Amino acid sequence: MAHWPTEWPPFLWGAATSSHQIEGGQTNDWTRWEDSGRGTEPSGRAAGHWELWESDFELMSRLGLNSYRFSLEWSRINPQPDVFDHHALARYRQMAERLRTLHITPLLTLHHFTLPQWVADRGGFLHPDAARWFTRYVDQVMDALGDQIDLYVTINEPLVLVVMGYLMGLWPPGAHGFRRAFALIRRLAEVHRAAYEAVKAKKPTAWVGLAHHVIAFHPWQPTPWDRATAALLHYLMNRRFVRMAEPWQDFIGINYYTRQYGHWSKGLHPIQSRSGIPVSDLGWEIYPEGLGEVLAQVGRYQKPILITENGIATQNDALRIQYLKSHLKVVEQAQLDGLPVRGYFHWSLLDNFEWAEGFSPRFGLVGVDYATLKRTPRASASAYEAIIRANQGLYPINVP
Repeated sequence: MAHWPTEWPPFLWGAATSSHQIEGGQTNDWTRWEDSGRGTEPSGRAAGHWELWESDFELMSRLGLNSYRFSLEWSRINPQPDVFDHHALARYRQMAERLRTLHITPLLTLHHFTLPQWVADRGGFLHPDAARWFTRYVDQVMDALGDQIDLYVTINEPLVLVVMGYLMGLWPPGAHGFRRAFALIRRLAEVHRAAYEAVKAKKPTAWVGLAHHVIAFHPWQPTPWDRATAALLHYLMNRRFVRMAEPWQDFIGINYYTRQYGHWSKGLHPIQSRSGIPVSDLGWEIYPEGLGEVLAQVGRYQKPILITENGIATQNDALRIQYLKSHLKVVEQAQLDGLPVRGYFHWSLLDNFEWAEGFSPRFGLVGVDYATLKRTPRASASAYEAIIRANQGLYPINVP
C-alpha cells in the first residue's frame, strides 16, 4: 500500500463541486441538451462561481476545510478541436494557487459528465480518438497548473454516465442500448488509463484515481433469486469498473449516497427504496451502514480510500446534520477496523444545478439564492466546521 504523504493533512476534510453545476456560462453538450428542452430547466449562470470563486474560497477557509474537490470544464478550456483557451487555464491556475495559500489541498477532477460540443458531435467517448483528445486536454492542464496540484480524479462516476446517457436516455446523448453502453464502459476504462499515464508523465509524484458511484445493493427479499439479482447489480455497477481500472488507481474514490434493492422480476432495474425508511428529497434511502459495507468491499484493494462525495438533497437542514454525522461515524469505525480512509468530501459545498433534476434539490452546506446569488451558510456548515476543528491533526478521526 502506498504511504500517505507526510506533507498532506492526515485526513482530508473537504467539500466537492463540479464546474457545470456551479460555474455558469457553459457551452457544452449539457447546455445544448438544456436549450433543446430535454432538460428540466437551463443551468444558465448556475451558482455564479466563475465570478464569485474568490469569496467562495474565503468561505471554505472560514469553515475550516483543508481540502476541496472541484472540476475543470473541458469545453471552457478546449472549445474547438485545435483551440485552447489560455485565459480559462489561467483562471483555474489562480484558483489552485489561492487554495494553496489558504492551506486547502486541491483535488482536481478532469472530467465531470460534460463534453465539449465538438467532442459530443463526433460520438463522445465512443469515438476511436477520444482518448487522444482527452489526453491532449490533460497535457494542457498539467502544463498550466500541474505544479500546483498533487491529487487528481480522471473521470467522475463512469457508470452513472453510461446508465443515464446510454441506457436510460435521461442525459445527453439520450441514447438507449446495451451494446453501446458496454462498449462505452470499455472505452472509459481506456480513457482513464490514458489520462492516468498522461498525468504521471508530467508529474510522477501525483496521486491519480477515479470517483466511483457505489450503491449498497441488498436483496428485496432473502430469496436466492433476489440475492442473485442484488449480487449481479453489485458486480455490474460497483465492482466491475473498479477492477478494470484498479492497476491505474493510486487511491480508490468512493461516491456514496444510498441503498437500493435487487428484485428478480425487475432485472437490472433496482428498487430505489422501501416503505417506512427515511429518504432524501430525491427519494434516496438514508442508509449510513451502506457506506461501511462499500468501504469494506473496496478495502480488499489495499489502497488509500477517499470518500469523494457523500451528501443529501433536503430542505431539512437538521436532517442534513444527522446524515453528515451518521456517515462520518461510519468512517470513524472503518478506520478503527483498519481501512485506510484518508478523506471525506461532502457533496456539496454550494446548492447547485443538479443535472436532470434542475435547481430544486438542495445539497449545499451553503444555501444559494439563485435570484441574487447570495450565499448563506446553513447550520450543517457550522456542524461540519465543529467536527473538523475538533479533529485537527487527528487520524483516526473522532466524531462526537
